[in-house]
Amino acid sequence: MPFLGLAFFKASSAKYFVNTVLVKPMFSIEQIFKSSSNPTYVKDAYGKIVWANLAYAQLHRSNLEQLLEKGAIDFDFSYERDLEVIAADDECKIEEFFKLEDGRGAWFLTTKKTIVQPNGQRLLLSTSAEITNLKESLQIAENSFSAKEKFLADVGKELDAPIHAVISLVKLLKKTFINKDQKRYLNSLLSISDYLLEVPKDILEYTKLESGALDFGTEVTDIVEFTQNVVRVLSLKATEQDVVIHFSEPIAKIPLVELNPAHLNLILVKFINCAIRYTKSKDIVVSVFQKERIEKVLYLQFSINNLGLDQSFDEFEDFFNSENAFTNDELDKNSRFDLGVYTCKRLIGLQGGKVWFESKMGQGTSIEFVLPFSVNDKPVSDSSSRYLQPEHLKELKLLLVDDNESCQSLVRYQIQNWNSRLDVASRGEDAVTLSSKQKYDLILMDIEMPEMDGLRATSLIRNSNGPNQNTPIVAFTGTSGNFDPVRFKEFGFTDFLKKPYHAFDLFLCISKNTGQQVKDRYSQREKFEAEEVPLYDFSGLGDMAQDAVFIRKMQKLFVDIVPGQLAKLQQAVAQKQWETVSLVAHSLKSTYGNIKVVKAAQAMRRVEEISNAKTNYHELDGLLDIISDETQKVVNVFSEELSLHA
Repeated sequence: MPFLGLAFFKASSAKYFVNTVLVKPMFSIEQIFKSSSNPTYVKDAYGKIVWANLAYAQLHRSNLEQLLEKGAIDFDFSYERDLEVIAADDECKIEEFFKLEDGRGAWFLTTKKTIVQPNGQRLLLSTSAEITNLKESLQIAENSFSAKEKFLADVGKELDAPIHAVISLVKLLKKTFINKDQKRYLNSLLSISDYLLEVPKDILEYTKLESGALDFGTEVTDIVEFTQNVVRVLSLKATEQDVVIHFSEPIAKIPLVELNPAHLNLILVKFINCAIRYTKSKDIVVSVFQKERIEKVLYLQFSINNLGLDQSFDEFEDFFNSENAFTNDELDKNSRFDLGVYTCKRLIGLQGGKVWFESKMGQGTSIEFVLPFSVNDKPVSDSSSRYLQPEHLKELKLLLVDDNESCQSLVRYQIQNWNSRLDVASRGEDAVTLSSKQKYDLILMDIEMPEMDGLRATSLIRNSNGPNQNTPIVAFTGTSGNFDPVRFKEFGFTDFLKKPYHAFDLFLCISKNTGQQVKDRYSQREKFEAEEVPLYDFSGLGDMAQDAVFIRKMQKLFVDIVPGQLAKLQQAVAQKQWETVSLVAHSLKSTYGNIKVVKAAQAMRRVEEISNAKTNYHELDGLLDIISDETQKVVNVFSEELSLHA
């Protein structure tokens, strides 16, 4: 708020007041604020009130004369903040809630600003404007959106079960003896089923767009790898419809940029799915390259090429090349385009980008779009560690906790081509039991479940001494009304994933929370598996290796004792009892070494080294996996041989 010629002086009544002349001398700042309904006061550098208007006194149920005489109100919750604002010589805006004399609650937007006098004296001016109606309107809008979000999540759940039933039947039919036309019809059914699964998500994104509820936060990302991973995830599903998606690497290196992953993911997924649905070439090429750079802004062009469209080209071209937003009637006329594609077109425009449809002689047709990104020139640690590659996905061990069968089917469907292991628990109690026995890389935990909900189950897992005490747990929820990330973290959640979601959202969530750990484990496994050695070898026992009875006793002891010792070791690692880890590892190292279970012995030696040095704990999960796998192989072989000689 601008002030001209602001001057404070001490009146004969020993009170301070403002006497500031604006454009016309007959109006002073004191006169304006004195009669204003906005509570206003002035404090000195010591936090004493030197001037206030009647509205401020009434708000605090005080007598103005007494307030000014005392220089303070009875309960001044702003005292510390006011001193900070004066010291910082800055402006501060906050929202405050007060209980009025009539019992009504009221919200105020308060602006506090430091005023420095010509003589160096520092004063604080604070004025408040009531915003109760605005807050109530925003709350109504937020509640309305939350209700829509919950409704769409419920609709999605209702659609999931029958649509997945159709998908399962189609896949079974495709494995039978069918002709070319029948295969084409079944592929169309798969395409339609996928489209129906996306409808609730598309409506939700459109609602966010129209209500202005979109999050435009950004993070530093390798755009090439991001796009490549979207293509990789969609390629797995495209193969079901006999469509192959290729990613074309850019010739010139693209620097790291700041982007909103949710928005770019949505755009790429919808446009590529649109291409899969309408292409006749069965061969799609996705590419990204630098179009232009203006200082710190990088304009990147994305291309989804080789659509191989038929006579409907004009309809596609009109839709994508139109500069104006379509009305509802126009959207109805363009029935070939789903709401998600329209939302993405709008989203590109909001970010200052452009989308169009292009046809080149001999090069097919394509959807093209350009988006601006801020270049990040700061050195960043290996950003690629955020994403999992196909060879890493088979390393994943996931636990899904959800009482809804359709949600279980959806997750299975989305990760079916990852070759990841997925255990499912339908109740919170089952999740706690499973997590006490088996180490997982990630737990997807539904919030609303009967009897024991996700919050309680997560809290029990975190407070246990089980192997998943520190495992990432993701709040897997579709209940927007009760969504509170801070509260979830208090219960022990690492992250959250809101339903409905796209397959790539799930991929990003898993990569974000398990990426480096799974990659380390994969590297260790590669290193050990590179050495081709026998599973076991009794030759180190000397002459006893020829004694069949003795060998059977050794096998029996291994089967009966080693798995239990290994379980004890895993529990000690989970509880960070490093002395116990060292003792058990030393004992097992000798056991494996005696019968030359080489890979397990080498891994156990490394476990012992880590427990003694108390460093490099991140290697333990991978090492224990190798040991468990080798142990299970030996147990299986020994058990089979023992049963044959029983």
